[in-house]
Amino acid sequence: MQFSKKIRFLAASVLALQLTIPVVASAQETNDTIAPSWIEQVDYVALGDSLAHGMNEVGVIGLGYTDFVAQVLQQEGLITSYNKGFAYSGYTTKNVLMDLQSDVEKPVTGFGYTSEQVKLRASIKEAELITLTAGANDLLPILNESIATGVNAAQILKASHEAMKNIAAILEEISSLNPQAQVYVMGYYNSFPYFNEDLQSQFKVLLAVMNTSIKTTAEKAGAVFVPTFEVVAKDVANYLPNPENIHLSEAGYLAVANEAFLPIIKTSKLWDASTAIRVNVENSTTVQVKWLAATDNIGVTNYNIYVNGQLTSSQSADKTTIKLENLAHNTAYTVAVKAVDAAGNESVQSPTVKFTTEGTLGFTDTENHWAKNFIQKAAQEGIMKGYSDGTFKPEQNVTRAQMATMLVRSLGLTTKEKAPFKDIASYDAETQQEISAAYAYGLIKGNNGQFNPGQPVSRAQLALMISRAYEQQLKQAYVPKNDVPFTDIATYNVETQRAIAMLYEFGMVTGSNGEFLPAASTKRSHAAKILVNFSELLK
Repeated sequence: MQFSKKIRFLAASVLALQLTIPVVASAQETNDTIAPSWIEQVDYVALGDSLAHGMNEVGVIGLGYTDFVAQVLQQEGLITSYNKGFAYSGYTTKNVLMDLQSDVEKPVTGFGYTSEQVKLRASIKEAELITLTAGANDLLPILNESIATGVNAAQILKASHEAMKNIAAILEEISSLNPQAQVYVMGYYNSFPYFNEDLQSQFKVLLAVMNTSIKTTAEKAGAVFVPTFEVVAKDVANYLPNPENIHLSEAGYLAVANEAFLPIIKTSKLWDASTAIRVNVENSTTVQVKWLAATDNIGVTNYNIYVNGQLTSSQSADKTTIKLENLAHNTAYTVAVKAVDAAGNESVQSPTVKFTTEGTLGFTDTENHWAKNFIQKAAQEGIMKGYSDGTFKPEQNVTRAQMATMLVRSLGLTTKEKAPFKDIASYDAETQQEISAAYAYGLIKGNNGQFNPGQPVSRAQLALMISRAYEQQLKQAYVPKNDVPFTDIATYNVETQRAIAMLYEFGMVTGSNGEFLPAASTKRSHAAKILVNFSELLK
């Protein structure tokens, strides 16, 4: 985003007046309706035709589906700016594409901008959320003719094919400018529900084909298709009340926003707050829950803690940890933390964690293993996990990604920062956040922008991670007391040798025949022993 702190505006008042120049309004002067959030607030740009512009059933520009989407996302603290100034009534897919290619500059219609006018390509580059509504005007002249001459399927499909080519080109342009943006493409609803029965049956078949085409086109480009046919069809009388006008009423736009777009948009990883909370199961009845501080346009006043859906406690905003005691043995719990501001707004997308208090954990392949006790302890404390088939695979190598995530979980580290590694994008969001936390706290460094997450972590690399974690937790580096008895570590740098010495002096490793085997891969059983001992050391 271009501005680190964009000016906030009240969406409803700005959009209702349809001002192109936003009006600054402080929370002290107006009612604060923006909830606290753990989510990085994003920028929303709406592209397209009259449906995105907000033309209603009597031909007047009012509140469209994009406005209602923006209002909800702003009230929930999820977006910081919104602009539908690039959506124009009458626009075809070709118009939208030409605007992108020529980089038009148009007035802002929305909120959160410091300029009266902005350029399209820069807006796309800064946006994390984009909606696209286009194609209806490409087909409208032909469809209007159908009323008098009958449905010309060949002509409609030809025009639809050209529209799909343009939509594909639009999505390609957006991707080239901002490959990380989440793009949502609106599907077609039945805009001619008052056709006679014969035309209706033919038109519905063609409409199904067109929706399949736009869905395929969108998904091929990495965008998300948003179906609207069923939403509008549920209440034609209220949503399309004017037989002479294809545009939705305000009630229709609200339904499309609430029932079509928002349920899909809110599943985006943009709104994932799960990485902002961690739990440490201390014993069978006690856990420690920690979370990152939430943000708010005015300020967070307190946090409400919900256990299994029940509000159990509230604490001031300067406290981001809580110890839950007297829990039931071997019982599943869900803990949610909700932030509250002075106006009483409670966060919507709030961090939630699930855990089971200590009980008997067992793996089918560790009964006679030398590290059984360490493995069970690591599993009970949530440091390591088994596999879905009931095994632990103690002799399997640990990858660099797995080691980073296990160490981060054992320390309860969290961050909102992103690691600069180019090779972790294929991992799930939680793993990426845990690797980012390991990087943010200095536990890992990587090489030339690569982390090599899938490579086995060597014993020397593991020693370094543990040593750096020790320094991060105790705010001081470990100083070895004596020389270590290993003959195979002399070629390693001083930091690595000190790290190996620390593990040896704390009894976490013993080596074999006077060797540490620093280049050897770390097995899951050895990782369990080291991590459990390290966790005990820090208590």
